Amino acid sequence: MKISWFDSATNVDDAVANAERARAAGCYRYWSPQISNADPMVVLGIVGREVADIGLGTSVVAMQTTFAQNLAAQARTIAQASGGRFTLGLGASHQPAMEMAFGIPWTKPYTYMVEYLDALLPLLEDQQVSTTGEFVTHHTSLNVPGPTPDVMLAALGPKMLTLASERTAGTITWMTGPKTIESHIRPGIGNGHIAAGVPIFITDDVPAAREFAGRTLAIYGQLPSYRAMLDREGMDGPADMVLAGDLETVRSGLEAYKAAGVDEIAMNVLGTGESLEATWELAASLGGVM
Repeated sequence: MKISWFDSATNVDDAVANAERARAAGCYRYWSPQISNADPMVVLGIVGREVADIGLGTSVVAMQTTFAQNLAAQARTIAQASGGRFTLGLGASHQPAMEMAFGIPWTKPYTYMVEYLDALLPLLEDQQVSTTGEFVTHHTSLNVPGPTPDVMLAALGPKMLTLASERTAGTITWMTGPKTIESHIRPGIGNGHIAAGVPIFITDDVPAAREFAGRTLAIYGQLPSYRAMLDREGMDGPADMVLAGDLETVRSGLEAYKAAGVDEIAMNVLGTGESLEATWELAASLGGVM
């Protein structure tokens, strides 16, 4: 199982520094999310030029936020800049974010994703597409030389997992524990790559860590797709998904993901200070693999 680093930087200098530290620790990949911090496509384009020998990925970009044409051009540009080290992590976002934050109707997300891939994948591979759909219509082309980036889907439901298995390199999970990965995600994705995002808090005060996690991760217990994964795992809430405790407790928790069939762990550090440094030390001690 490969070990990667998840980082949500607010400025490019921090992202470059963290990606370089992840590379030095032997991490397989440096993941960046599309949230309210620095734009991951810009960040990873710069990181790809500044930091060598580490994979790069978005975890994840919401398809509704950009035309497939534009996203394909961005992805191919990052792949060009990084020498083919970029993976485009793509998702359907969530109904509250789309409707309340952006006023975008939440209609047939699976169909939308199928049509989005109908446009995106040909543009990434052959750089031209002609497709007409209910949600996505593209009759366009690109001219961005270089390698074709892989695509992975944030897939949790059965239909989206099948889609990820049939048309992409694999899936990226969050709030999904080892029991659920073994019984639900791995059968659904088949031989596809599973990159599991795992929240980590190395500490000697586990109750305080879980209280902190309960506050900062509360939204994930309310979003239906993640709530379903927590229920499958038998967890009351997101705080229970955190690998919290001393170094050996966290290491043991990571081993459980490996045994469940995970190919890659994206370590998402919740704590700061000593917890963050301890996780960096853990990553370095593992040398990028378990």
